[in-house]
Amino acid sequence: MPGTTPHFIAVGTTPRSYLLHVPPRDSAHTADTLATYPLVLVLHGSSGSAEDIRQTTRMDSLSDTYGFIVAYPQATNGAGLFPSDWNGGTCCGEAAREHVNDVGFISELVREISQNLRVDQNRIFVAGFSSGAIMAYHAACKLAPIIAAIAVVSGSLQDDNCVPAKAVGVIAIHGTSDSEVPYNDVALTQPPSPVTGIAAQLPPSVQFWIATNGCVGATANLQSPDVMLTSFGSCNRASVVMYTIEGGWHEWPSTNSDAPLSELDASKVIVQYFESR
Repeated sequence: MPGTTPHFIAVGTTPRSYLLHVPPRDSAHTADTLATYPLVLVLHGSSGSAEDIRQTTRMDSLSDTYGFIVAYPQATNGAGLFPSDWNGGTCCGEAAREHVNDVGFISELVREISQNLRVDQNRIFVAGFSSGAIMAYHAACKLAPIIAAIAVVSGSLQDDNCVPAKAVGVIAIHGTSDSEVPYNDVALTQPPSPVTGIAAQLPPSVQFWIATNGCVGATANLQSPDVMLTSFGSCNRASVVMYTIEGGWHEWPSTNSDAPLSELDASKVIVQYFESR
């Protein structure tokens, strides 16, 4: 049924939950009752919730416009005693300390949604903010066979053994004045080969994917007074693009934000990137 509904699943013996939004049948891309839907998972940040990131990103509206399913998984919070967080490798919080199986959660969530809805298995995407972005990177490392691309907003690679089994596209968005996840935060897996030129000025986590995906021919184009888009003329495996927001802080950029974050509609550029995959 179209609309947004809560759902509950078990990962092993652990109960987990998520919100699910299904676009209307008359959506631009889903009028055909036999058509398959892309699936986008959107992961909230530390201390956040599925409903928080749903309201922040306004992905339901974009789902209805573009015709994709969107799910908002809920992280764990250490039996209610700690802030909600994701186990993104060596991060974050109680989820990492308790070795919560969030990779298993994402895998099981995709399986369940695919059983109940017509999901395009070649167009499954993960987007995340902050610790959710860290988890998106981790999912790309461990679940590459089922994930086509990820979107990371204010996140870094905290997986110390990232060896994706197949190509994963990446769109990254980060502010240079982020005090919670610094723009140049260390990536725990080093790039498989050196990154040079314009690409070497990008965050280490993005450099990892540039090298992993064999991207060359970097070009930087100013999109607005404070937003720079770095893209590549060629990637051997999957594309990587980076939006740098000069002076941007730790927040999901949108037209409702203050400048300079208001200069970029993160949700829209992420969906457009996924649409191109």
